[in-house]
Amino acid sequence: MSIPNWSQSLKTFIIIFNVERGLSIFIRTPLNQGIIYDFGSSNNFIPTDFIVKRILPFLHKYRRHKIGQSIISHPHADHINNIACLTTPSKEESPLKPFLLTCPNDKTKSECINWNRIKNPEGSEKLIAIYKNLYEERNPPLQTIRYESSIMVPNVEYGIFYIRPPIVNNLLDDDQRYANGISLVVFYRHGYHTILIPGDIDPEIMKLILNENEGLEKRYTIFDRNQADVHPNWHIKTEDQPSLKSLLNNHGLSVLVAPHHGLESGFSDDLYNSIKSNKPGIVAISEKKHLTEKDGKINSRYQSEDGAKGQHVYIEGKKEFRYSISTRQGHHILITFSGTGGLPEIYLEKDINSLIDYIT
Repeated sequence: MSIPNWSQSLKTFIIIFNVERGLSIFIRTPLNQGIIYDFGSSNNFIPTDFIVKRILPFLHKYRRHKIGQSIISHPHADHINNIACLTTPSKEESPLKPFLLTCPNDKTKSECINWNRIKNPEGSEKLIAIYKNLYEERNPPLQTIRYESSIMVPNVEYGIFYIRPPIVNNLLDDDQRYANGISLVVFYRHGYHTILIPGDIDPEIMKLILNENEGLEKRYTIFDRNQADVHPNWHIKTEDQPSLKSLLNNHGLSVLVAPHHGLESGFSDDLYNSIKSNKPGIVAISEKKHLTEKDGKINSRYQSEDGAKGQHVYIEGKKEFRYSISTRQGHHILITFSGTGGLPEIYLEKDINSLIDYIT
């Protein structure tokens, strides 16, 4: 098997997979480490099968694991319906088993998720059982990858932000909003390029995160040895890590993955008011085709100059100017951060194998 050129590249590659209504995102860092955010899949496509075949063999290991971290935003079925890939029926470890598994859980009282308020479609009981089993042997606290490398890549950092589930439980009466509100929010920066992945975060809880209200938890890693020594605990507990609001205001936002699949119920004015220039460069929406009113409506602001600055992207090889990009028509999305000035490179293809050809 020939080694692809991208395995030696110092760029960041982010793939937003087309899983219809769910969410599944893969991040390959400049250190050639893998991070997976959410495990959505569809009858037509399973992202982790593709990762195992085309990406995993060429990643560097982090403490014997090819996937440095798997982040599950929250336990709604459309975000976890493929988490069985993290385990195997035998004693052998799954090749996708991460060093860090990070998800809302009930391991400690201060973090305890209220399972009575997690409403999933009938028949999801086995899925939830797998979810709980995955973190059963894991030790708190939630954390980010600690930088442990001889390779220096300047200006690469990422963080996880969330409000502790018991606090969300007291604030939101609606069960759907509660489950969405415990979502883990990820900010990633490579040089001038940034992305925010907020899961299904509820707008009211996003406001609490931005304002650093009661119950906020932060984990943060800067891929720099000196910073790791200066801030030895940033990856494991809340201290003086930068606030999400300051990061958005200082660095701006190249790509916003629209909260809650771009639906109107997930739109956050507070988020937009926190972003430098009050809008991201472009909005990425993981959505299915909307066939009935029950499917909800996409917030129209995401798809106009009111919601994004806009940029040129390549859709099946054709250059187009867009304010938003979507998986709705069956496209997988590749976003490349070079860390230098200019805009990220963005490609959309229905054939995932065609998409990976753009990774250089």
